[in-house]
Amino acid sequence: MFDDLLDDGYDEFEAMEIMAEEGHPELRDVLYEMIVHHDQRLRVFAALMLAQEYQDVKALPGLYEALQNRNRNTQKAAATAIWEIGDADTGGLIRALHFERGRVRDSIADALRLVGWFPDDPEAEVSYRIATRTWKELVTLGEQAVPGLVSALSDPDGNVRRGSIWTLGQIGDARSVPFVIEMLTDSSGNMFGIGERVCDAAAEALERIGTDDALKAVRAWQADQAAHGQEEK
Repeated sequence: MFDDLLDDGYDEFEAMEIMAEEGHPELRDVLYEMIVHHDQRLRVFAALMLAQEYQDVKALPGLYEALQNRNRNTQKAAATAIWEIGDADTGGLIRALHFERGRVRDSIADALRLVGWFPDDPEAEVSYRIATRTWKELVTLGEQAVPGLVSALSDPDGNVRRGSIWTLGQIGDARSVPFVIEMLTDSSGNMFGIGERVCDAAAEALERIGTDDALKAVRAWQADQAAHGQEEK
């Protein structure tokens, strides 16, 4: 229908509005195409409509652009839409923050920060803080953040694993020790001299927590590292 409307002389804005008025089942797919259009005006318009019609988290990068718009009404509509998406689909929003990468993920996080949104449920807040890599805030949450941080130790992103380990070390809850000990076998990281390995972060966290089991595991790991170093020589 969208292409037919364009052929009939309507522009993209008018075509989307007509489809919305008619509740056309293909509208959502059209909006998905428009939110990545080269024309920023179309991206913003489609994002606002996607949010208003469906409370879809995919609208968030476009809503971030809308917040930068000079038009106060556009800014206000974008801010309202972000809150509605966050409240309607908190889980979807957190998943998007976890799995999106680069500019898209950053724009989602920035949009949420600009309007001051965050979950009001403690468990969801922990997931949100992990997804946005706000580790210091998780330290402030203390022991209630431990289960979520332990779960994040299996995240495919090494930066998330390192951040979670660092945070667990700062919190110092002994419950996390067995899980952090397991991370001593994770030697990922430190590629091309960039960043420490996950296992190095785990050793530092265990030393900070300082229980007998934690320190024993670190000493054994250090001895193993030294032995491997000698073998390589």
